[in-house]
Amino acid sequence: MSVAGLERRRQLVTAGLGTALTLVMGLVLIVGFRLATHMRAEVTALQAASTLQTYPEEISHQLNTLRDRLEVRAYSGKALADLQETVKHFDQELKALDATRDVDSPQLGRALLLWHEYGPVLDPVVTFSGQPYLDTDSGGSNLSREGREHYAQVKRAQLFAADNAHALQAQLSSLASTLQQSASQAATRLRGLLAAGVLAALVLAAAAGYFQFTRARHERAARDAQEQTRDILKTVREGFFLLDANYRIGSVWSEALARMFGRSDFAGLSFEELLKNLVTPATLATATKYIKLLWGDRAHENLMKSINPLGQLEITMDNGHGSKETRYLQFDFHRVMGPEGIKHVLCSVGDITSSVLLARELQDQQENANQQLDMMLGMLHVDPLQLVSFLDTAETGLKLVNAILKEPARSDAEFRKKLTGLFRELHSIKGEASALNLKSIASRVHALEDMVSECKKRPELTGSDFLPLVLKLDELLAHLRSVREMAARLTDMKDSPVTAPAAVPAVPAAPAARTPAAAEAPRPRAVEDMTPTLQAMADRLAADHAKRFRLSMHGLADVPGPYNATIKDCLIQMLRNSAVHGVESPQVRRDSAKDEAGAVRVEFRRTADGYELLFEDDGAGIAVESLKAAAVKKQLISEEEASLLDTRSTMALIFRPGFSTQDDVSMDAGRGVGMDVVARSVYALGGKIGVSTHPGKYTRFKIVLPAVDSASSAVA
Repeated sequence: MSVAGLERRRQLVTAGLGTALTLVMGLVLIVGFRLATHMRAEVTALQAASTLQTYPEEISHQLNTLRDRLEVRAYSGKALADLQETVKHFDQELKALDATRDVDSPQLGRALLLWHEYGPVLDPVVTFSGQPYLDTDSGGSNLSREGREHYAQVKRAQLFAADNAHALQAQLSSLASTLQQSASQAATRLRGLLAAGVLAALVLAAAAGYFQFTRARHERAARDAQEQTRDILKTVREGFFLLDANYRIGSVWSEALARMFGRSDFAGLSFEELLKNLVTPATLATATKYIKLLWGDRAHENLMKSINPLGQLEITMDNGHGSKETRYLQFDFHRVMGPEGIKHVLCSVGDITSSVLLARELQDQQENANQQLDMMLGMLHVDPLQLVSFLDTAETGLKLVNAILKEPARSDAEFRKKLTGLFRELHSIKGEASALNLKSIASRVHALEDMVSECKKRPELTGSDFLPLVLKLDELLAHLRSVREMAARLTDMKDSPVTAPAAVPAVPAAPAARTPAAAEAPRPRAVEDMTPTLQAMADRLAADHAKRFRLSMHGLADVPGPYNATIKDCLIQMLRNSAVHGVESPQVRRDSAKDEAGAVRVEFRRTADGYELLFEDDGAGIAVESLKAAAVKKQLISEEEASLLDTRSTMALIFRPGFSTQDDVSMDAGRGVGMDVVARSVYALGGKIGVSTHPGKYTRFKIVLPAVDSASSAVA
């Protein structure tokens, strides 16, 4: 027998037991109610009969009392009233007993007959209302004529009652005995009925309990199966759902479907509504026709799969951050057959965006190889020595980026930690590329930063999200190799002793461990004069941001070799900040009675304990409240925390990872990693960094570094 048949049989048996139990209990209750009602009537009648037994003797006694009172000419009103009350109660209760009896009783009939004989005798007595005595001065109190008649009636009634009271009492006593026996029998029957009902209920309850136990066991198995199904639907990365004959989605689907389509209201949703706002009308019409064809009995399933128009469906949807993104989904359909034909269509949806993008990236690499070489020829304006120095630095940084990408990670937190490390390294490389005006390299690094930023916006990260980053990094490394080859040729042409090092190796496939020491160790660079580079960068920033700078630099020739790279990175970032946030536009400066050209001063000097770097501009300064507002907007702190910050703590926000006062991301600002990188570089050397400002006047950064020997010890 099938599982469905067993379940149907179990349901029928359970329903039958429940019906039988209901009928038995109902029958027991109905019969028991009738027996209880009858027994209650018997008990009530028994109580009444027991009470009535005392009345005949009471009536006889009261008649004797009334007669005695009349004989001695005493007051007889009280005795007559008691007699009237007793006769009235006896008559009422006897008639009530007769009226409530369900079955005629011979004893009651005889008692009623005897009481009926009492009537002619007692009625003249109890209805007497005259004056029984006549009082005179000479004779005293004597019976009146009415009194004499009344006395005769009382005496006659007294004699009748004396003769018949015992017989009437005997009938009432016999009636009470009969009623007691009947009530006892009814109680016995009721007990037997209840016992039988309880026994039957126990038997049926035991049977029901057994079937309930078996049912609970099967339900547990069903719940376990449902739980396993939910676990599967929660874990699989493909979207699964069923379509009915009306092309509507069923009530069960995998959780991956919600991530793919950004919604959770799939139950009862038609397939057309699912894709309506995601694809073009032409694609939607084709997909709808294809779904309808799947329900045709003559349609060959393998043939239908070969003409599937949804094998690679491009959709455009909201990414949850106010913008649109393009994704690629692959739909696959399988018909679920039932006894009467097609029952459902199982639809599986896979997100193949990464695969499609990887294929396109590979194709773009092949198509743009020659174009990249032409673009590199435009970099010939860069001094070969500076270019080689930068390439050495970039190579070291990208090797570290490669090591970060290959780090094993399992949890979402570990993946996000990798993204933070990537941001810092890439931002540093982009800064120096911008300083040398190597736009092709800076733009590629910026594009790689964009991809890292998009990864950070995703609610959950996996290893596959990093595959496009690996591909982009490989493209950047290839570009650097080409630039290095060109730099080597230029050096050879100028008879320079600089020898181009070996080409940067491609990203290896096998994972390699990255140690913390490798992440924090300063990258080796050749000592160079950074003044031309910084001046060129200042000119480029002024042109890009429509501002004017007057850059003055002092003491940079005294920067020791181990500090050269860090000082250069710091100054590049600070120049960016001055261009974007500090120095105002010429019009604003004129309105503020300032010189149109912003004054930017850089000074490096020796101190008793080490070195000191000052960077100052006479721009807009930093407003404390704007820092708090930006930190709250970036969700780095809450509004309550912002209200508690003092000026010193607020200024420290600019060194926090992810902090930026600029909403839009550009080549020079908006990432929220620049000053974070500066602070980390300074701290890595055992130094300190501080900031002071006056809104509308100036912003000054002060970096204190230890002596070179002390810094080497700190790094070691």
